[in-house]
Amino acid sequence: MSPRDKHADDEPSPLLIAVAASPAERLRLAERLEGIAPVLLVPDLDELRRLLSAEPGDGG
Repeated sequence: MSPRDKHADDEPSPLLIAVAASPAERLRLAERLEGIAPVLLVPDLDELRRLLSAEPGDGG
């Protein structure tokens, strides 16, 4: 078990949320942020609102 895995068991890890309209920009952000924190990349604020308001288990 790596130190990072052990830390994950101790407390919740942060989630980074990014909004980028362009698929190329979302890909660039995903590549730059890989391994730093879990990342949620969405194309616009409407999509983020939809995801945040979705009921658990409703498939989105």
